[in-house]
Amino acid sequence: MIDGHIHFEKQPYSLDIVESMVKTAMEKGIDEIWLLDHTHKFKEFSFLYQNLKEDLTIRWYSKKTPISIWEYIEFIGYIKSKKWPIKIKFGLEVCYFPESEDQLRKVLDTLPKFDFIIGSVHFEFGTAIDIKKELQDRFDIAELYVEYFNIQKQAVRSRLFDVIGHPDAIKQYGNYPDKGLYLQLIEEFAEELSKYNQMVENNSGLMRHGFSYGGMSEDMLKIFEKYNIKYHRSSDAHVYQDIGRAFETLKENL
Repeated sequence: MIDGHIHFEKQPYSLDIVESMVKTAMEKGIDEIWLLDHTHKFKEFSFLYQNLKEDLTIRWYSKKTPISIWEYIEFIGYIKSKKWPIKIKFGLEVCYFPESEDQLRKVLDTLPKFDFIIGSVHFEFGTAIDIKKELQDRFDIAELYVEYFNIQKQAVRSRLFDVIGHPDAIKQYGNYPDKGLYLQLIEEFAEELSKYNQMVENNSGLMRHGFSYGGMSEDMLKIFEKYNIKYHRSSDAHVYQDIGRAFETLKENL
């Protein structure tokens, strides 16, 4: 069993932390862990966040103190030099901005190849849509959903990513458009995923913010099953104790 989305976040790049991650995974019956960090953690990707426009979002990013991604890459080499009882992969979670795709591609080409790269949508219209409910509430929810799925489809067409992360995380605050529009957007997204043979993840991370259940909505799962979209379980753990969170409730389709 895979946990395909585990962050270091504020945990140090240390042998002790990886040992704790492995121990926790094994206790949950997980035999493969995918470790990563967000691009906002690394100064080499600061160009992505020049697209931010809204004040709260800009202040959120200004509080970050990005490090060099080469610190992370050096740590990956150190961990991979050791033997482990389970499989460990290392990757990156990219905040996808369509307007920065060309520059993103160039930067990724300068780096050693990661085991996987997750493309995620965290921002629309220069605004972080998942750090405060009031930011979502400033928009027409239908417009927000249309743009969210449009960006995800562009991420798929970019072919930059092995996985599209938490594909319906926009529901975080319980905001939904008209049901007909919601189903149409998922259907169109599923068609694009199928066309490009793109995998997604069934991610329980919203539970960290108090959401009532983990993973994709039943509507999304049903449509993805119709198109035979592949997805694996992910905890989106930001501390090692959350590895495998709610996996007993998450479906997988590999």
